[in-house]
Amino acid sequence: MRYPKETFELFKKIASTCERRNMIPRDAVVVAGVSGGVDSMVMLAFLDDYRSRYRFDLFACHLNHMIRGEDADLDELLVESFCMKRAIPYVSVRTDIPKLAEELGVSLEQAGRDVRRDTMVRLGMEYAGSPERFRVAFAHHMDDRAESILMHVGRGSGLAGLVGIRYVDGVFIRPLLDVRLEEIESAAEALDLPWREDETNRSDEFLRNRVRRTLIPAWRDVLGYDPVPVLVRLGDAAEGDEQALLQWADASYRTALLPDGKMAVSSLRDCPPAIMKRVLARYFEEVIAARDDRGHTALKLTLGSVHLDQLVKGVELSVSGEGRDTSYSLPGGMSARISDGCLFIIFPEGKA
Repeated sequence: MRYPKETFELFKKIASTCERRNMIPRDAVVVAGVSGGVDSMVMLAFLDDYRSRYRFDLFACHLNHMIRGEDADLDELLVESFCMKRAIPYVSVRTDIPKLAEELGVSLEQAGRDVRRDTMVRLGMEYAGSPERFRVAFAHHMDDRAESILMHVGRGSGLAGLVGIRYVDGVFIRPLLDVRLEEIESAAEALDLPWREDETNRSDEFLRNRVRRTLIPAWRDVLGYDPVPVLVRLGDAAEGDEQALLQWADASYRTALLPDGKMAVSSLRDCPPAIMKRVLARYFEEVIAARDDRGHTALKLTLGSVHLDQLVKGVELSVSGEGRDTSYSLPGGMSARISDGCLFIIFPEGKA
């Protein structure tokens, strides 16, 4: 198919990103999360074109959050109509996000993000059977990544937060991260691609909108340059450093992990605090994951900076001869115990 110049150049750039980052395995299933906005519609059009040359199965998934009433229904109809015309397999899922957010006591953004990710992964598993055989594609672009980095800076994030949105994060891929929103809009107009504007993107109720509509323009006005490319370069630098630290932490984790599933305090002591925190965070996540595999209710918990600082201090005290038998409170009613030169997790009912 012949494309207008704007669309051809954009698709070429996105394809380069996919190949450089090894986003899509051969013969994989790609679940495309499609909201009906311009970015997700361009991503879907690209993937539809790309699959003809790169051999993978594509299907689109639209999640109706049931937030915007008739407007949300029209988004759903647009995506469904486009997929039918292009012969793209399509699934629509409806979830009452406002009700769920109220039940869980989280924001609409958080509830929507969690449901979207869980839904796409479930569909990928149903179609492909294993995480190695599918990918979930989201349409985040360069401007989204810059906004995320600023939001993380505002929360006092560590190095991982400075990376912002990642190109590849497990099964999740973002093919559009190297392109600007204005490039996406120009290509969509040249291609005469249908899309719908989400009215909530204009609301200052959401932090991301305030960053996009107020903070970034203020930065541009005050300092005289576009901050988006600069922030993305910061994210790339942080990603390289974070990868190096994770490799170090991975080796330290394997050294400290004992055959009985506990952690050797003597091995943890040899790690710098930045590495020890990464080891402890991974240990906590691995213990919970193993428990989930045994049929317990899934727990989406991570260790925050306060808990990690406590545990680092606990290891240091244990090594110095103090606090050799001490417990520390963790999220979800769990605790970490340091005893007899070992650190281990205790669940609320008392089972490690």
